Amino acid sequence: MTPQLIVSTSIHTGIALLGFSIIASVARKFRAATVGLFLYLFSCTVFYAIRAYMKEFFPFTDKIESFVVLSVLLVVCALIYRDRISNKEFITLQVLSLAAASVIFIFVDAIRYPPMFLHTIWYPLHIPVSFAAYALWFVAGVSALHAIPAWYRNDPALQERSLFMTDTNRIGFIYFTLAMLFGGIWGYLAWGAYFMWDPKLHWAVILWLFYGNLLHIDRLPKLRGWKVPLYVIGIVMILVAFIGTSFFSQSIHKF
Repeated sequence: MTPQLIVSTSIHTGIALLGFSIIASVARKFRAATVGLFLYLFSCTVFYAIRAYMKEFFPFTDKIESFVVLSVLLVVCALIYRDRISNKEFITLQVLSLAAASVIFIFVDAIRYPPMFLHTIWYPLHIPVSFAAYALWFVAGVSALHAIPAWYRNDPALQERSLFMTDTNRIGFIYFTLAMLFGGIWGYLAWGAYFMWDPKLHWAVILWLFYGNLLHIDRLPKLRGWKVPLYVIGIVMILVAFIGTSFFSQSIHKF
């Protein structure tokens, strides 16, 4: 079996396992769903290990690898926060993960050696932590999405959801701050500038300011009531920052 065939088989198997986990979760067979998710993570580990071997480099340099890692991190977050989220939120995160993984069928998979400006320690430090922030903010957004009925009724039980959203945002904000610092150093080494007028970088700053302000919204009485809708809007903003700037702009960030 060739390495390329192993890569293809591992990710297709992983997507099938993710689909099985969603069905098991809907059927409330959560033990089977958890096993399916761990097997999915194992399949993705094989996927990345073989691609790293083929590229002889950190396997995170194209669109396929980007979408798969987002899928993986959403599953990891779903498992980490399983005891703090509802079954509906758990299923929603899995569906988002499946959607991210399934996007790979749009692209033609071709193993390419990375350009020289990626050959720095700051690149593999920058990318994973930024996607970890995306995943954590997705968790907060999904929690807010399912909290809309309680927000509309002004249900006192919303307080626990509100604290959870803030907790996940705080961790995501720390990760994203580190990602921006690592990215600035990488940018200086690669292009001679810590910041460039690039759509992806603009949206990175917008996201950082948006979620940074959301950390303080509980202290602002006039805005506190809009916390849930704002976290839902955050999902759209992440999609614009991740997909919109990469595919529908002239950004140098094409992955």
